[in-house]
Amino acid sequence: MKDLYTFDASSRDALKTYHEVREAYSAFFDELKVPYLTAEADSGNIGGDLSHEYHIPSLKGEDRILSCSSCDYVANEEVVKSGRELSSKGLYDMRRQAPKRSLVEKVLSFEHFAQIHAWYSITYTFSRDRNTKYIAIYPSVVIHGHEGEERATELNFDALKSTFPDIDTIGGDLTETDSLQTKKKYVLDYRISEIIKKSYNEFLSLQRDIDVDLENTPVVDLVKIEDGDVCPKCETGILKVHTSIELGHTFHLGTKYSKPLNANVPGDSPASGTVKNPTTKGPVIGERGVQISAEEATENKIFLEMGCHGIGVSRLIAAVADSFADAKGLNWPRVMAPFEAVVIPARGLEDDAKTVLDTLSPEATLTSSAYPRLSSIDAILDDRPKDMAWKLKDADLIGYPILVVLGRAWRKEKKCEVQCRQLGSLRQDVALQELRSFVDDLLRKL
Repeated sequence: MKDLYTFDASSRDALKTYHEVREAYSAFFDELKVPYLTAEADSGNIGGDLSHEYHIPSLKGEDRILSCSSCDYVANEEVVKSGRELSSKGLYDMRRQAPKRSLVEKVLSFEHFAQIHAWYSITYTFSRDRNTKYIAIYPSVVIHGHEGEERATELNFDALKSTFPDIDTIGGDLTETDSLQTKKKYVLDYRISEIIKKSYNEFLSLQRDIDVDLENTPVVDLVKIEDGDVCPKCETGILKVHTSIELGHTFHLGTKYSKPLNANVPGDSPASGTVKNPTTKGPVIGERGVQISAEEATENKIFLEMGCHGIGVSRLIAAVADSFADAKGLNWPRVMAPFEAVVIPARGLEDDAKTVLDTLSPEATLTSSAYPRLSSIDAILDDRPKDMAWKLKDADLIGYPILVVLGRAWRKEKKCEVQCRQLGSLRQDVALQELRSFVDDLLRKL
């Protein structure tokens, strides 16, 4: 793991550092030329209010990342919200949809709540100490896409956990876990809150064990976003789900750890007349123009603004190897390959192969070379006492970006056969005097 920890004396500088780290991480993954996604993420137990993840799409991945077909929105499913706005009545805003009556509107038109009894779901969860029962009520079906289709829902457990952080398990037995000491707390999905309010008495008659306080119950988005849902940012695009492997993460921690640890630096004394007494609340502008708290100004100290960042190097290698491999073997990006090119001679052409290697990479051999070192090609010669077919299969298995083969074309016309699987299984005979520039051009594309 490559870790980086940052410390700044102000929130402004800390956010600047955070974005500089993000730019450096993006430049790093760009140079690898691997397909990656940068997603908004939940800070989780580490804390802070800003974080981003870096993922490589993979069918073997355990994370689910959603990206928009029309805009630059990319986010982990833990933080994705519904793309539907709420109208003043708390219903879907249907202005951007096709003229089809929404499911919510149809449900609200029912005269009796019993008619929609099968339309909603209830899930019970419990606190770690088992003294509090959490009850989530959400729709069983929702509007999907722009055409008003309906789809079955799944509870977004991450949203539920964000509302009630001390949740322990899901799906317990309601009757067996009830006791006189058990407290009940409710959470409603915003799509169903208006329906319950409209037919509250009928709802209670059907759910005798539920006594939800509508005035003090949190209303959130409890439905898990799925492939094909509307983008919450542009509201015109459609979300696509990618399974992926997380390669890196950046966190802006603020003072979450520095305050409890009393990690501070000598403060910026407040500007003249800024703090009139020690009870002043709110931010203060110090002499150097840095925003500090009244507590910091009074005590002449500044709590450090922290950030932590990391890239999983070993995970990165494994993920890239898995994503780029094909039936023949590994297929490394240029900057990760053990060598950029390998020279493979047929039997009897070993001495000629040294000349070819010296052409590609003059510093690789002890022979003299008249070729200028315009660019360094990191090449290796396979001089093992094996036949060519074995060497070619082994080169594909290892995953060299470029193969330079000395075979029939060399014996006949003094030309090398250049192979590159990453560029459409390219095979081309190239004269020795053109070889270096040709290989260099190929590498620039990788």
